[in-house]
Amino acid sequence: MPDFLSRLDILLNPTVAGQVFVNGVSLSAIYILVALGFTLLFGIMRVVNFAHGEFAMLGAFAYYHLTKDLGWPWLIALPIGVIGVAAASLVLEWLVFRWFYQRMFESMIGLLGLNMILIYGGVLVWDTYERNIPAVSQEVLMMGDIIVPVDRLIVVIIALASLAAFYLFISHTRAGLAMRAAAQDVETAETQGVDTRWIYRVAFFVAILLAALAGSLWGQIYAVSPHLGERPLMMAFIVVILGGMGSIPGAALGGALLGFTESIVGTAFGAAASAFLSFGVVILLLVFRPWGILGTPET
Repeated sequence: MPDFLSRLDILLNPTVAGQVFVNGVSLSAIYILVALGFTLLFGIMRVVNFAHGEFAMLGAFAYYHLTKDLGWPWLIALPIGVIGVAAASLVLEWLVFRWFYQRMFESMIGLLGLNMILIYGGVLVWDTYERNIPAVSQEVLMMGDIIVPVDRLIVVIIALASLAAFYLFISHTRAGLAMRAAAQDVETAETQGVDTRWIYRVAFFVAILLAALAGSLWGQIYAVSPHLGERPLMMAFIVVILGGMGSIPGAALGGALLGFTESIVGTAFGAAASAFLSFGVVILLLVFRPWGILGTPET
């Protein structure tokens, strides 16, 4: 008990508390980005995309090569890399994904296979060792006793701006409204003139765009390797289970809860305790509320 209390006292230190908050915001924003793409595909097409994390990995490698090898400034390399990965992924949408739309259980098996192909294809191309993306800035900001690396702050700003853009797209554009209609009821949306094939393609592009952006930001903070996608995929699963499968507000809530929980518990008790708590909460939620916090039960 004394050791437990002493660990909790660490969080009361203003400097540590500030760092926990900054880390929590950055982790939450990245988790929400990757989970939004995952839940978008499930909510509209009923596809469980086990390969989602590997698109994050491809986004990170695209960003890495554009900045490290070609020397492009990050302001150009980041959007070009992310959009390039999303555009190239449309080939896989045509070859693989479209055959699994509205076929949830088949998609789980088929896309698990695609996940393994992308991982070991990445190993063949890039080997297994980790690479570091050049930091966008080496400077730090001092906010009282809180030290905020500028590159971490830029990651947070980009992620939050992207989330705001996604919200505006879903809420105030014709394509976004059509996606919401298709997510509610595909057949009814089709009778109202919605071209679901086109909407599926747009939703897929947006989902992979979000995953590639999340992977690029993740690689900026940590490192890039062919196995980078494993953790974002795991976090996406946890987030959508917490928030509710197919629920966009739920993905936002679940990402925030997971990011801050990981930052707080990880700082005080270590990564093992953080993982234990995260998966323990998921198991309890699946037992007592399997549709998630903001999800709706299947009828």
